[in-house]
Amino acid sequence: MNRLIWGTGIYLIIVISLFALSATKFPDNTDTKKRIIGCVPSARFPVIDSLDEITINDNRSTAGRFENGIFYIDLEARPGAWYPETHDGSGLRVYAFAEKGKHIQLPGPLIRVPEGTEIKASITNNIKEHELVLYGFYTRPGDPSDSVVVAPGETHQLHFNAGKAGTYFYRASASDSSFDGLPFFNDSQLYGAFIIDPPDQIPDPSERIFMFGIWNDTLNGPTTNGEELVINGLSWPYTERLNYHRNENVSWRLINASNQVHPMHLHGFFFTLNSKGGAARDFIYQKEMRRKAVTELLHPGETASITWIPEREGNWLFHCHTLVHIMPGSFLRAMPEMNGHEQNDITKHARNEMGGLIMGIHVSPNEKISSSITDEKISERKLTMVIGEEKNYLDTFNGKGFMLLEKGEPVPGKYSIPGPPLILTKDQPVAIKIINKLKEPTTLHWHGLEIESYYDGVPGWGNRGTQLAPMIQPGDSFIVHITPPRAGTYIYHTHMHNLQLLEGMYGPLIVLKPGETFHQNTDKIFLISQGDTDFDRGFFLLNGTDKTDTMRLKNGTKYRFRVINITALGPELNVSLMMNAKPVEWKFIAKDGADLPQQQCAIKQAYKQTISIGETMDFEFEPKQQGDYAFEVRGHLGKLYVTKIIAVH
Repeated sequence: MNRLIWGTGIYLIIVISLFALSATKFPDNTDTKKRIIGCVPSARFPVIDSLDEITINDNRSTAGRFENGIFYIDLEARPGAWYPETHDGSGLRVYAFAEKGKHIQLPGPLIRVPEGTEIKASITNNIKEHELVLYGFYTRPGDPSDSVVVAPGETHQLHFNAGKAGTYFYRASASDSSFDGLPFFNDSQLYGAFIIDPPDQIPDPSERIFMFGIWNDTLNGPTTNGEELVINGLSWPYTERLNYHRNENVSWRLINASNQVHPMHLHGFFFTLNSKGGAARDFIYQKEMRRKAVTELLHPGETASITWIPEREGNWLFHCHTLVHIMPGSFLRAMPEMNGHEQNDITKHARNEMGGLIMGIHVSPNEKISSSITDEKISERKLTMVIGEEKNYLDTFNGKGFMLLEKGEPVPGKYSIPGPPLILTKDQPVAIKIINKLKEPTTLHWHGLEIESYYDGVPGWGNRGTQLAPMIQPGDSFIVHITPPRAGTYIYHTHMHNLQLLEGMYGPLIVLKPGETFHQNTDKIFLISQGDTDFDRGFFLLNGTDKTDTMRLKNGTKYRFRVINITALGPELNVSLMMNAKPVEWKFIAKDGADLPQQQCAIKQAYKQTISIGETMDFEFEPKQQGDYAFEVRGHLGKLYVTKIIAVH
């Protein structure tokens, strides 16, 4: 029923305590949503039957009009009835934008003009309860705090030049309260995209614009009564399904109009980051400065433009990697508990066991390109990965860990948490037999690897033709076939949207170049996770523990540090390497398994490097003097979570 309740009192205590620890923006008052959410709609929602229903806007049609070279846009803000899920449940009364005299839209009407366009905008406030504080109607680049106040019932005229090309947005607040200065509750959906195209460039009609939003009813205390996370006004499983052909060029603009941070992850493919900016200015990168990624953190108000190519057919996901932003359930509609048979029904799993900030992608064959997917595997390396419980790993709780076997080696007596490093070789096929010895179903996702959809680890969604990827049932097994096309640092982890990640189901995945060897003496893994039940310690673990041992290195030797964030609720962690309370230097060389462009591989201070959930970062470090160094993991406000001493001799 509830998004974070799985049927036992113990689990409920874990989750409530976890959310009480991270009260608002995570970490140090975190970007958690504190979702202890009721199963059925509550009487606290105002009656919305008398309101106009808000139309979902897919951001494909531009609002406004051109007259004599001037762009005119007439907007009004007014209350409406919003259904982010389905009409089978309750709607929400929110304020949103509309073109004057037309249907209210969410996101608000799309403004899209060429660079340097002269704009005349008319904004009417039809919200009786509050004045409207309007942001974003100014020349870019500009001051993000630049605003105008429109009293109830009044209209404000604005005249300005659009400014420089980029991905922007406009927003407003209409409330006496806010979260970190950003709207929530009724005025949380007052936003719309504002795109300025380069001069003399016709917009790509297939380009998509996705705006991330959140509706929160309260941010006081350890829990909220309700929260809705949406992409272009809808929450999974009701978000738009995207359809592409294999090897089609895909272009997206991403806009975080919510009051929380989101590490956005694309399954199965790398994307190229072409720009990063915000409501007031955008930084469009030169070609040599564009990097590849599979996960990109977007702070509130941040924007990005990305391009990618769907090179393989099948079903894929694009989603936030913060666990509580993708949990199943709803407080707007009744969701009866599923019996055991229904829970194991793979055709219902993806729809009912995920929720929130998720979009589904289907890649179909391209008639111009031959496609051959076969089960025939030649000269595969064979591995066995056993998943089982490790007694009393989390104080009195059982953890869930891994054993990795090869060539018939005997089964060790203990499950590893995190899982042991899985070392693969670029272009070498491997068959991994996963054996589930848990008492519940599970699945594994190979985060960052470019593999076939059926083996991607999303049960009921990944596919091979009409065959859906399975959950691995207790006592059952599943063979995953992988041929990694790129050397780098990746992650394997559960893709069940429950507590399995907090219980230890994750591990590092390293892909080497042909002929390379993984040298433990010089190749060092720093895997940051959560799962400890001692809430006062903050749940943060480094390589599976908060009681780290000392790492010993040699002066003058070059090391590769592979840093991984696979926490459930740590989207804004940062890492530093300190000596005598001062940062030393390292070289940032790769992100998400992809080498950085040479122009970005600069030697820099190893200080407050943000690493979000689902990101991996590789650094080259050569100690210059003997002594004790400290690898620190902190929250974005500076709270120290875990330290590892590195003794250099």
